[in-house]
Amino acid sequence: MNTTEQQPLTHTDKYYIQTIRPFLPKEAFQKKPSYLWYFLANFSLFISAITVTRYSDNIWIFLIASLLSGNSLPGLVFFAHDLSHGLVMAKSWQRHCLEVLIWGINFIPQTMWIHIHHRTHHPNAATFQDPDRRWLTSEKTWIKWIYTWIFYPQKNKLLPGLINPFAYIHFVFYILRNFIAVFISPTSKLYIVPYQVPYTFKEKFSIIIETGIIILIQTIIFAAVECNWLKYLFVGILPILIASVIEVIYVATNHYLNPVKAQNNSVQGTTSVIVPPLFNLIHDNFSYHTEHHLFPTMHPCYYPLVSDLLKKHFPQDYNQLTITEAWRRLWNSQAFDL
Repeated sequence: MNTTEQQPLTHTDKYYIQTIRPFLPKEAFQKKPSYLWYFLANFSLFISAITVTRYSDNIWIFLIASLLSGNSLPGLVFFAHDLSHGLVMAKSWQRHCLEVLIWGINFIPQTMWIHIHHRTHHPNAATFQDPDRRWLTSEKTWIKWIYTWIFYPQKNKLLPGLINPFAYIHFVFYILRNFIAVFISPTSKLYIVPYQVPYTFKEKFSIIIETGIIILIQTIIFAAVECNWLKYLFVGILPILIASVIEVIYVATNHYLNPVKAQNNSVQGTTSVIVPPLFNLIHDNFSYHTEHHLFPTMHPCYYPLVSDLLKKHFPQDYNQLTITEAWRRLWNSQAFDL
């Protein structure tokens, strides 16, 4: 992380954007329908894993198929993420159906994702109104303490050096807790979302319909592997857990390392991570997360350029760490923000 001896100035996102935007080519903001190849590649892997599992009785083949599917699901998530920001195509019924399908494969109702990510998270990243922030110490309750103890990377005072494996499947429970929050009161003890704008009746109805689609998708997958529960475990359940490992490592390092503040500042409030080039290729440059928050409608292949510009113009504000260092810091941090 870049630091200076003096306290950095607090800029606004508008100022960052106005400074950097003149150095970016127009092509960076043009829609790229050809990017559908990224979806097709990952979707083909997903279907291939199901097909191989259907026609095999070898447990090792099941495991390989599960690993392939588990690595294709994050690719589908990253594509749906970009698709929902309008990077690939304009709003249309085709785009909507594609989003519902991809999010559904990943057990995520599309309307819930739009509500959390677009309506609430992006305008309020790392602020008190961010649904993806850590809880504050003042918000601590027994159920939140248990939840964070199980699922958040943090320094373990009782067992120093312990790496909690449940933290790696947190994305599954992140989706579950947000799904529960759709239908219960914010005053309920089971409401364990840091912040959320109330859902409208229309949104709730859409989420119910999309949940039905998720069940239908899983039923089709179950039927595709001959209604065999062992095979379904390897193509329906384990891939989601494998995908969670990848997604959690990115999301946690992107958003849990910086203090929660009153004002949104995407550069000071988020962290980009440095990963091997192969991971940037297969994960759609998701490691450049600060860059995405500044320019959510920009194609990911231009994120490295934005990163270079941030280092040049705002080195005191820009947070970038190697993935190993970011992950190490998380395991030495506190679960609750002060």
